[in-house]
Amino acid sequence: MHMDSALTSVSVATVEFESNGEGTRLVYTEQGAFLDGLDSATSREEGSRGLLSQLEGYLREPAVSA
Repeated sequence: MHMDSALTSVSVATVEFESNGEGTRLVYTEQGAFLDGLDSATSREEGSRGLLSQLEGYLREPAVSA
């Protein structure tokens, strides 16, 4: 990840999808290196939680037929 021209962190994320009854369970694992104190695990976790929350909201919306 970059902020302006500064490299702040590097990470590897793994996303697993598992059958869970009538639904699907998503398991998200991210390993990161945070450089020069410009980024942190806490801020990365907050950002990832926000994105996954938006994805959950989208997936819970009823399907619209064309």
